[in-house]
Amino acid sequence: MSVEVGKYGRIVLPKQLRQKYSMHEGIRLIITEYMGRICLIPVETHKKPTEALYGSVNPPKPIDEPKQLAREYIRKKLVEDYQ
Repeated sequence: MSVEVGKYGRIVLPKQLRQKYSMHEGIRLIITEYMGRICLIPVETHKKPTEALYGSVNPPKPIDEPKQLAREYIRKKLVEDYQ
C-alpha cells in the first residue's frame, strides 16, 4: 500500500486502513517519529474531558481548576505512552 503526498503535504489514507482503525473525518492524530519512521497515532477526544476522566485522579486537596489539571494529565500521559 502506498500514498502520494499532495499539495500542502496532505495524504489520503487508504479506505481499508480508515475502516480497520475506525478513522473518520475530523479525527485527531498524533504525528511522531520513531526509529526513522513517521507514525500516526489516533487520539480519542471527548466533548467534556473532565467527565471522561472522572474518578481517575484522586487529589489530596480540592482543585480550583479541574480542566487545567485534566489537560496536564492527558498531555503527560500521551507523552509517556508514545515515547
